[in-house]
Amino acid sequence: MNTKQLSNIFLGLLCTLALACGSEGGAVGAGGVGGGAGGAGGEGGVGGEPIEELIAEFDNDSADDPAQDEFLSITGTRELVHTEAISAELGDNEDFVKFDLPNASNPNQNIKVAIDCAVFGDEEVFARVELLNVDGNETKAAPGSPIDCNEGEVDVTIRNDQEQLARIFVQGVPEVQTLVEYTIVVKPFR
Repeated sequence: MNTKQLSNIFLGLLCTLALACGSEGGAVGAGGVGGGAGGAGGEGGVGGEPIEELIAEFDNDSADDPAQDEFLSITGTRELVHTEAISAELGDNEDFVKFDLPNASNPNQNIKVAIDCAVFGDEEVFARVELLNVDGNETKAAPGSPIDCNEGEVDVTIRNDQEQLARIFVQGVPEVQTLVEYTIVVKPFR
């Protein structure tokens, strides 16, 4: 495991701990959007946060240029862990990560996928993962997809003879600016 992966795991655990300990990040300020109770430096913040703090920075990743690209194998990197933030209405509202698996005689492979999230703003909004099988120029949704925040590990069958793309995006239309911090974990090996 490299330093970036350890940092991502730590950030994910920190977000989970903040939620479990009753962080005030999920409470909407009394003024709501434009109400002035959102804290110094911006209007309509959440839990004392200025609205600027609830906007995910654009990282310029895409399906063609994902934020992370891993080859997963039993003898090498055994799982993918990626931590990031997305937001809506303003800011970066989707991320992409790619992973490949070794080919086997049976192209269908069962994997486990989980996405843990901390939502700051409209708690009706959440992150969703859509897994895509990519075969050249053809892209198809993997069976069992999509996967929503905090569902725990979900079993999905993918094709190990194709690249896999995970699209993480904001699901829902927020009533206030909303930031979703997430950690996605892909475990192809038991």
